[in-house]
Amino acid sequence: METKTVELEKNGHFFVIQYALGLEDEVVEHLMMMADDRESAFDWMDAAAMSFDITEAAANNCIDTMQSDEF
Repeated sequence: METKTVELEKNGHFFVIQYALGLEDEVVEHLMMMADDRESAFDWMDAAAMSFDITEAAANNCIDTMQSDEF
């Protein structure tokens, strides 16, 4: 099972999320829950940035898969 990792450093806080391919929706949902926690240093801009990285990686993986299927 292939895994991906996204990282964010903000004001001395490090957020590292590692997930299996195919679980992107669940990870983004978890990021939204983290951003909704007012006691967390993780906010909605952080969730947006990490979600973008996750969806970009998923799109690139899809493109790579399609290209490898062509040959």
